[in-house]
Amino acid sequence: MWGIAAAAAAGCSDDGTASTADTTGGVLPTASSTEGTTDGTASSTVAPPTSTTEGGSDSDNASESTVTPTGTTTSSTTDPVVTGTTQTETTDGCDCPANFKCKYDTCIPDLGTCTTHDDCPGDSYCDPDGECIPYGVPADVINDPECQKDDIPEGITPVVQCEWSAVADPANDPTKNSTYIYTTPMVADLNLDNDPGKLQPSIIVNTFASIGDMGRIGTLRIFDGRTCELQLQAGGADEPDDANRPGYSAHWAIADLDGDVPQGGRPELIGYHRVTSPNDSGPLNVYAFRIVDDGDTPKLERMWYGRDCETDTILNFSSAGATNGPSVHDLDGDEFPEIIVGDQVFDRDGCVLTTWSASGANHMPVIADVDLDGLMDFVNHRRVAGWDPLAGEWVDKPWFMPANQPGGYLAVADVGLYSVVDGVDFEQTPEVVVLSVSNSIGRLRIQSLTGETKWGPIQLYAKPNETIGQGGPVTISDFDGDGQVEFASAAATYYAVYDPDCVAALNGESPTERPGGKCERSPTQQAKNLPDGVLWVQPSQDLSSNITGSSIFDFNGDGAAEAVYRDECYLRVYDGKSGDVLFSAPASSGTGNEYPVIADVDGDFATEIVVPRTSFNNCPAMDPLYPMAPKFVSRPGFVVYRDPLDRWANSRPIWNQYQYSITHVTDDARVPPAGMFVNNWQTPGLNNFRQNDQGSTGKLNIADLTVELTDLGTLCQNQGGTIDLQAEVCNRGTNPVQDGVVVQFLETTDPNQPVDQATVVCEAVTTKLLAPGECETVMCTADLQGGGTVYVDVDPADKIADCHPGNNLGADALDICPG
Repeated sequence: MWGIAAAAAAGCSDDGTASTADTTGGVLPTASSTEGTTDGTASSTVAPPTSTTEGGSDSDNASESTVTPTGTTTSSTTDPVVTGTTQTETTDGCDCPANFKCKYDTCIPDLGTCTTHDDCPGDSYCDPDGECIPYGVPADVINDPECQKDDIPEGITPVVQCEWSAVADPANDPTKNSTYIYTTPMVADLNLDNDPGKLQPSIIVNTFASIGDMGRIGTLRIFDGRTCELQLQAGGADEPDDANRPGYSAHWAIADLDGDVPQGGRPELIGYHRVTSPNDSGPLNVYAFRIVDDGDTPKLERMWYGRDCETDTILNFSSAGATNGPSVHDLDGDEFPEIIVGDQVFDRDGCVLTTWSASGANHMPVIADVDLDGLMDFVNHRRVAGWDPLAGEWVDKPWFMPANQPGGYLAVADVGLYSVVDGVDFEQTPEVVVLSVSNSIGRLRIQSLTGETKWGPIQLYAKPNETIGQGGPVTISDFDGDGQVEFASAAATYYAVYDPDCVAALNGESPTERPGGKCERSPTQQAKNLPDGVLWVQPSQDLSSNITGSSIFDFNGDGAAEAVYRDECYLRVYDGKSGDVLFSAPASSGTGNEYPVIADVDGDFATEIVVPRTSFNNCPAMDPLYPMAPKFVSRPGFVVYRDPLDRWANSRPIWNQYQYSITHVTDDARVPPAGMFVNNWQTPGLNNFRQNDQGSTGKLNIADLTVELTDLGTLCQNQGGTIDLQAEVCNRGTNPVQDGVVVQFLETTDPNQPVDQATVVCEAVTTKLLAPGECETVMCTADLQGGGTVYVDVDPADKIADCHPGNNLGADALDICPG
């Protein structure tokens, strides 16, 4: 805010006498609570009495909006419309100093006229009279609620934000060969900086080596999402025993097991421990890590192995090469989650609750309230059961009729009106999409909650005489924007989206179970003469495992999802409706069942893609589907991609488990208790599986950084010397801003010298997250020459997507000094 207005300006009272008006940002009501970033609820903002709003980070917005002084918003593409009772004209009798004027009954600096917000310097906005007014005048105007990202253009080419492919000191690191990744990266803020006020997610993976004595021994590694630098690791060949070693291809889950995250604590990590055996086929145990402080340095500490706590017997299951992972849900509503391993359940201390059966642990079910009774249910291909917290067991639902159908990967969503359960609203019940395998060939089907096959099974797509493959984990979303969901799976030679609406005999009509559904194949896909049930296909290459997964995200915020898939050679983003490749980049892998994830990995409230890799060389030099992609290169580790201008729709800072479906976890890794849990398919805007969302931030919200000099003091005297410079940085947009934003102070040699000829005299950075309407004061010490003037500029490198980049430069000191 404009601190000088409070220090030197007199407000205008009704009788024309002077009265002090405190308009500093520190006392203004904030627009949104930072609690909203953890509980998934939306926050409200107060509208400025603005004229034209131009949204977007670097381009004009086609729509214009005006907002009244009382916070009533109107939209227009013509002249501004102003309503409300606050008067905009100057009141006679104000006693304001020179360079100031009276507006909204307050003395404010005369910042000039404007057409849009970008015309106004520093922490000010353009009001309906075309005048630049400091934020906080009127007092309830603290941000521009009309700030939204522009229509996202097609053809955005992502860039590498950071990547990791080798240890920092290979000469002295015994884990130097452990750089392959067959696990899905997890993303969560582990609070490694001990500052809950900052959002700084980490990336969690297992790495392994494929050669030497340490081959196929996992290493848990945690990386900084901003830089891809290693933060913590455990279980590798550098440890003297194997007590912490994870299964190299087993997936992690991240959740707050002990309930300390709201108090500034940290979530825990749950995974599968590899029991060493002579032939590398030994079993697994479920185990958990916490992060503790060793002085000022955090470290990983093993909490427990999954065990029978009555006999203190550690429980073994599966084998070292398993590609499963745990899920975390609160089954009994006590606000402490349970860990689900197949159909086995452990409490937060690692004690098994169910009657132990090792054979029941080697698969990944879906946990949700499928019959809408407020209790959590277990779902797989052969069973639907509800959790009985008193008995500590799953109790089979009486209406489920097992039909001895084959199992495999499964996902749950509302696929249509296929599930009918007595006493339950059939329009609210989900279905189960199952990918089963027999004779190394994958088949897809829709299974009702009661166990009946309602659609399919159909064989995964391949041309005659081509390898079909087993198929990878299913993703579900509305790919074509018709209001009904489709599902996707990758196989050996094709990535495909399957659509029950695509049945030739229906003659363009939708099935009765899917009202409004459409099958509109693009001309390219029509020419392929695709079979019933297939919306589109694209060639891919996964002859190694042919069980790789994919993920989903609506990058442009238009309601139709894009698919993200990495095969043995390339990462590709596909248009959900047509299957056209929108982006491709080299990403090698020998492939397990891992998949790329989409999340805010660096705390900037934007979207990134995290792609796991291993070395693999049997690939074409150029992507045959997207020749503009960079030339193929084989590289292990992982890579993070981003839109260079952060134009993609926003995303959550979490992806916490393999069976990810958004509503089972908050942005800060807490697990909603049973009874408060909301099913994904019943949440407006969702109904998907393995897709990420905006969480507490709006889909196309965008920040608006402003800055203004405060505590002018000596600056108004135009003198040199060593001076502590101070400025207030504010976020006047609709999306939060991460910490670490650069603020530069500049000095000219003459008051009339242009700012682009000024010299940077010192620099500061913000230290906390700024929610919409929030401000922070920063300062630095400079040696000034005197005789000129001082400016302040926030985010001079334009790293933050900004609604009004034109107001990032504050007014010069002499313009806002009282005359």
